[in-house]
Amino acid sequence: MKKIFTILGIVAVAGVANAQNLITNSGFENGLTGWSATNPGSGAAYFLPAITTTDPHAGSNAVEYVSPAATTGFEQNISVTPGTTYTISFWYKATGDNTDARIWANYFDSANTIIYQNSNTSSDPLRGPNNGYLPTSAVWSQYTTTVTSPSSVASLRLQVRAYSGSNVSFDDFSVTTGNLSVTDFSKSKYSLVKNTVVKEDIFFGKDINDVKIYNMLGQVLKTTSVKANETVNVADLPKGSYLVTGTVNNQPVSQKILKD
Repeated sequence: MKKIFTILGIVAVAGVANAQNLITNSGFENGLTGWSATNPGSGAAYFLPAITTTDPHAGSNAVEYVSPAATTGFEQNISVTPGTTYTISFWYKATGDNTDARIWANYFDSANTIIYQNSNTSSDPLRGPNNGYLPTSAVWSQYTTTVTSPSSVASLRLQVRAYSGSNVSFDDFSVTTGNLSVTDFSKSKYSLVKNTVVKEDIFFGKDINDVKIYNMLGQVLKTTSVKANETVNVADLPKGSYLVTGTVNNQPVSQKILKD
């Protein structure tokens, strides 16, 4: 997995930081406004998570399920455009027996009929990693997937689930639109970062003005300027993907990194 992220880390992604988040109340700062308990259609009684102010990923609130007796989940329905790229992202914590939480999203047409992203659900990116559970994590971790909506789609129902006996928290959901423009800076004189997989410090190889570090929700986390071979400490940031932007020789440059 680290090898995959290393390859991704040398690809600079333009436009992520300014993308519009289509989720209402994405970080639960307005309680559970915009969210509803999932109706699985099988007679099961799913219920909304509880608001928690203990250790949110960002802001003041997150949501959690604490040892539910059976499978449960919550969702938000979003209007989407056919043939459009969407990047879905959220932060979670999950502890239990390794079958604790997953994403379980669906597209729907105008008649409210499910349209699958992939007829083989075992590889459907809307159904978790390889149709499986999110990796167990006692600290905030990010799940991100990028999909292209089907031709007859009308809406996306973004749903997450928690399973019996688990302890699961969620925060900072994001659904952003647009075909992301990519440029490979791995061999460019305008490269920003020496180490695209970061433990504690980002190492910069050039003089860079107006350095900004964004999370995948487009929030600016750090702002600075650096000289060649200087570092910026990011030990306080949770594990996950980030976007570093700056100006090199009067050229705007962005580069994606993984905080490991």
